[in-house]
Amino acid sequence: MMWTLVLMTFIFSGSVAGGIAGNTAFLDFPNEAKCRAAAGALEASERIAIAGTRPGQINISPPSYYRIIANCVER
Repeated sequence: MMWTLVLMTFIFSGSVAGGIAGNTAFLDFPNEAKCRAAAGALEASERIAIAGTRPGQINISPPSYYRIIANCVER
């Protein structure tokens, strides 16, 4: 049996007028242990803010957030 890691990535803006983007990817593994190890390493949730490059510079972009969901399924 093969195991497939399903990666779902979501990115959404912290602004009121922002949107959401998503992506799905699939990776095959020869066994469950390797798939679950990869899922544990890749799953994440974080806030991203791009700071100004010069002192006193105003940020022109609101912070954004992303989440990576990783699930293993047997095929």
